[in-house]
Amino acid sequence: MRARYVVTSTCIQSGTIRLTLSLRQMLSGRERVTCQDEDGERLDCTVDWVRGVLDGLEPYFEKRRLQVNDVIWLTLDGEVLALEAAAARKVRPRPAARPVEAGPPAEKKVAVPVEARTPKSPDPVPEPPKRVRVTPHVGEKKRAAKPAFVQALEALELKHVPADGHDLFRAYLGRREYTLALGRFGESEPADLLALRRTGRADFAGLVVPEARLAAAAEELGGVRLALVSPEALSQLVALKKLFPVGPVELERLLREGRVDADAVTRLADEVRRWVGERAAFSAVLLALAEYTRQQVFFPEDVLANLGEGSWDRETVWNVLEALAGPPFLLLEKSGAGEYLLREPVADNLAHLAEYALSLRARIAGD
Repeated sequence: MRARYVVTSTCIQSGTIRLTLSLRQMLSGRERVTCQDEDGERLDCTVDWVRGVLDGLEPYFEKRRLQVNDVIWLTLDGEVLALEAAAARKVRPRPAARPVEAGPPAEKKVAVPVEARTPKSPDPVPEPPKRVRVTPHVGEKKRAAKPAFVQALEALELKHVPADGHDLFRAYLGRREYTLALGRFGESEPADLLALRRTGRADFAGLVVPEARLAAAAEELGGVRLALVSPEALSQLVALKKLFPVGPVELERLLREGRVDADAVTRLADEVRRWVGERAAFSAVLLALAEYTRQQVFFPEDVLANLGEGSWDRETVWNVLEALAGPPFLLLEKSGAGEYLLREPVADNLAHLAEYALSLRARIAGD
């Protein structure tokens, strides 16, 4: 597989390249990869799925003196990712030392022994040894970085507790909490993880498996009841959190189903879109009511007509009107004939609600 990448200023400053669609397909299931440049020099790089970048290429950028809009070709050959800069600049050679010009022979001087008259010089005092500060190699720093699945779970507000042969994650949910024990597929023993769950040290136990190997892992485990968790799915959950506050509760539901993979996260994303859609319906109804005057009486069908045919169904609009009739809005008054009365203009009601919210926030913060 081969991919083309155009260098940006962010790449040069951070020593990373963004994981494009072709690179994601090429590096699927990997957390580390060995990159090799045109001269055969190798770099140990990190595939950071949480940040969406391939990290550790700063030495290569400096060596090839790459600039913005230069092109890099990346070719995956087995376990090695070959780098080829299409506009690479030649490395500047070091200037050669100038030869020393031979001068006329110096006159020979005859030394006169003065040992008898010259006092013996004292022994030279040895200089104290210099302290040398050793800076770790870039590759050594990268090895100390947390795995992608650990970073993703911490971003989902789980606390990481490293353990021998596995990783523990604790989710605090107020009056209750749960513990997740994870090991890497092929490195951790399934029996040890099952024992953690059986003895009560963990509520859930599972194996971290790349998305591309989930089917093979499930077949190999057979009837062993361990959750299968892919780093790619966890990264998708972190991205979904930017749209809607998902966290330990949603993750717990996926763990109970036994799989945290791309399909499970896609189903959750569909639910989130419906939740966000309900909020959009709420906004649409408020905007429609903003056209009404104080003390105006109307039916739900009137609001549907203002929203436009096919925009929202009657049940959705009715649910929003019911919510607006209750606290904390108290915007509408409902009569027995299915009519609604607008108590005050929508803009005034929202202003009062904002004052209430700010006052309550100040009390919570102790201001």
